[in-house]
Amino acid sequence: MRDLADVLSGFGTRTNDLLRDTWKFTLSLNNIITYSPVAWNHKGLDPMPFSRAMLRLEDELKSLSRSIIDAQDNGSVPALERLYEKVEPAFRVVFGGGGRESQLAADAISLYLEQQQVLLFTYTGKTSLVVRSSYQDIFLRQLATHTFVKHPFLSKESLDRAGAEVKAYAEDFLRSLQRIYQTDIEGIFRKYHSLLVDLHDTLCKHPIRVPTYVGVPPRRIASTDAGVVSDFIGEMREMADLEDSQREQVLTLRYADGSAETKLYRRLAVSPDWGAELGHVVAFMHQLNQDPLTKHAVFEAGAQGELEPVEIEEAKSDQVIDQEKNVARLRTLLTAFVKGGHMPFTLLEGEGGVGKTLSLQALVREIDGLKLVLISSDYLGQIREYAQRMAEGPWRTVLYIDDMTFDPRHYESFKIGTQGMKRFYDNVTVVAAANPSSLAHLPPEVLRRWPIRIKYGRPNLANGATLRKVFRANCDRVGMEYAPSLVTAFRKLHRGALKTLPPSAAYDFLQEVKLTRGL
Repeated sequence: MRDLADVLSGFGTRTNDLLRDTWKFTLSLNNIITYSPVAWNHKGLDPMPFSRAMLRLEDELKSLSRSIIDAQDNGSVPALERLYEKVEPAFRVVFGGGGRESQLAADAISLYLEQQQVLLFTYTGKTSLVVRSSYQDIFLRQLATHTFVKHPFLSKESLDRAGAEVKAYAEDFLRSLQRIYQTDIEGIFRKYHSLLVDLHDTLCKHPIRVPTYVGVPPRRIASTDAGVVSDFIGEMREMADLEDSQREQVLTLRYADGSAETKLYRRLAVSPDWGAELGHVVAFMHQLNQDPLTKHAVFEAGAQGELEPVEIEEAKSDQVIDQEKNVARLRTLLTAFVKGGHMPFTLLEGEGGVGKTLSLQALVREIDGLKLVLISSDYLGQIREYAQRMAEGPWRTVLYIDDMTFDPRHYESFKIGTQGMKRFYDNVTVVAAANPSSLAHLPPEVLRRWPIRIKYGRPNLANGATLRKVFRANCDRVGMEYAPSLVTAFRKLHRGALKTLPPSAAYDFLQEVKLTRGL
């Protein structure tokens, strides 16, 4: 028994060394939980990747250390049996036998493998940040979505208003995060797995009546590198075992591009002291937490009065061909409006595709202090509600109705909603686009509601110079290099119909060419 006691002493040293490595993570995690309440859920994404597994590992290592000391002290069969029970996690099956339902992981290794598989599924195909491992990439991606937003100082306070003590604890919070970020999670679990397997091999060779797992191969711990293939990833695509809220959380992270966070994360990835980055973190969080109406310039109106931010293409006013006078007039109106002037309701008349919407989108980009709300004719009944929301800000807003049909039902909603609107909301105006055919039979009292009418003609694409200008402008819009061969192909495709085509036909043609060529 003396030889076994000496061997167990070596295992005790390995266990305690591993416990010290684990404490670096768990002590920092406890520091974070104090400032930032967290919640775990089975098969969801932890606020800190692998936090449940590491907390469980700490408990298992403490218990293993006590069992080793107990077996060293008396060497009895019951003490060795209790020690052998601690080896079981290296061999326990993670998932049920071939079925779709998964067992609730009860030990640290199972929790680690389960979380690893969920994270691999979630982040497969992501563009890696400048980090040393997939764990660190995952960790940085979860900071803004889970950790920073829970911290009251980082998300709500202004750095210049914070006292010395508040700054100090916020810096300590960031340093705790950095210690967790720098922990070699995979290495710790590999060492733990190896420790349990070595204990198993040692106890199996000892001539005592201890049950063994002979013939059961130790469970493999997969690498967390991005290229790892796991059968679980394929099964997880259905996510049948997840609640709706958990599934939504996973998919949100999976399909988010992370572009807003990339700048900050690259900074943290190379910083020797996250505490010194406090100012950058606070600035990022304040930008993230801004009211969407403040952050964005263009919105799409919804049926329930909601305003959803939308990204519009990189429109430029010089891309609107043969409409220079119309664009200049609209620019003058909008510029005066932004400076505090009155802008009457304005009607943009013209066939589809001649540049009405494009010119307005371009000017919204080019004129500071202007916001645009895109409204469908189906939602004109809520137009006063949209105006009221936008009027609360220090900006000027254009409510834009594209393709206004003047259908009696729609127009009655518009008339009721805008009755007296300019008296109450002088920083909001309405611009509508309409096809001349829909205006031909309108009574004068309807048209009087539109004091300004800007008429967009159709450029003649049969004119070679005009067609080339249209193609140069639209190549710029779609991100293609202009080539005369594109114009030739377009002429060949449409032959005698060029006079009847709007400029948008060239845009659609180039989009198709780009898609066909895989550009």
